[in-house]
Amino acid sequence: MPNSLPFYINFQELSYKLHAERDNTQQKTMQLEMYRNWFESGTVDLWRHLRMFRLLDPFLEEFSGADWLTVGDGTYGTASRYVQKRGSDALPVDINVSLLQLSKEHGLINDYRRENAESLSFPDCSYDFSVCKESYHHFPRPMIALYEMIRVSKKAVVLIEPADWLPSPVPRRILQSLKNHLKKALGRPIPHPDTGNYEPVGNYVYNVSEREIQKCALGLYLPAVAFKRFHDVYIEGVEFENFDENGELLKKTRREIFKNELLCKLGLSVQNHIGAVIFKEPPAESLRLKLRAVGYDIVDLPKNPHL
Repeated sequence: MPNSLPFYINFQELSYKLHAERDNTQQKTMQLEMYRNWFESGTVDLWRHLRMFRLLDPFLEEFSGADWLTVGDGTYGTASRYVQKRGSDALPVDINVSLLQLSKEHGLINDYRRENAESLSFPDCSYDFSVCKESYHHFPRPMIALYEMIRVSKKAVVLIEPADWLPSPVPRRILQSLKNHLKKALGRPIPHPDTGNYEPVGNYVYNVSEREIQKCALGLYLPAVAFKRFHDVYIEGVEFENFDENGELLKKTRREIFKNELLCKLGLSVQNHIGAVIFKEPPAESLRLKLRAVGYDIVDLPKNPHL
């Protein structure tokens, strides 16, 4: 994409077009068999993604048979498959449905819909839950998509996404400040902290923070939110290595996760992924227990004193 576009360009329309028309021919050829057997024959990549999908388990256990909308689920509908394998119904939607069509043809999913996450066509409260796994940060206007997911959901919206690096721990902020002062003294440029946070298609990467999710819920007078931060590491080739406790890529992935966790404990880093939940109805005590058991922090939001 040219970098000389005027600032007033209607970027979201360009982004929709680029995402909807991207060519997945090579991806189809290389990955179909892998995803077809993804939940039956384990790979290291499956192990990674199951660590994320299991954040849904408290809801799937508490509300067996619920209806789910899996938003931005264009990679063969893997989120909907996880939900369905645990006894609930799910409809995967994406702005680009080429892989969803292929997935349906091969019996991986029952159905799908072409949908723009920022303007969902469903009536209010059409689904019990909406979930968006690792797609929210690709949307050109993700907060609009989040409001849409809240609108079409009855009980809650779950985001599983890369997490914002803010707020950084104090030691990390001190080290970064010293680094910037050194660069300035040497006459080197100090880049904006978001430099590099643009994808080749042109999207800014909207990592998720607890504060922005909480403010969204407060603005809509919703009862509660919940968060769980965790680390994920991608190493090239994990898609094709079978899960083996002695496998080199599994051991390397675990080492990197352990290293990142250690840096967090030392105050030098923050966990790079997050499960974020916005509740539309107060969670029952039984659900709260399940959420806390897997590491969620639940925040009950204050009541609006003027309503």
